[in-house]
Amino acid sequence: MTGARLADKLSDMRPVKTFTVRDLDRTPSVVLQACDLEGAARIRRRDGRTYTIRPDAGPGRITALPEIRARLERVFPKPLTAEQVRRADKLIAGE
Repeated sequence: MTGARLADKLSDMRPVKTFTVRDLDRTPSVVLQACDLEGAARIRRRDGRTYTIRPDAGPGRITALPEIRARLERVFPKPLTAEQVRRADKLIAGE
């Protein structure tokens, strides 16, 4: 394998954050949040055994965001004018 191809493979590999069983017991939300953000979390026992947990990709889980910038440009093809911004600010303020 060439150096460039190996570098491409290595750049995709992120280290999995490691927690202890005590972390999982005391702050499970922190462990689960890291699991959501990183895609997995590793739990290490005192005897050295490790376990990896991953979030399920269920029907309600968002796994990718659509291209937001393109959607905004379709909805708002031109920037708002200063007058439109002033009117919107007044509406929001309840004036």
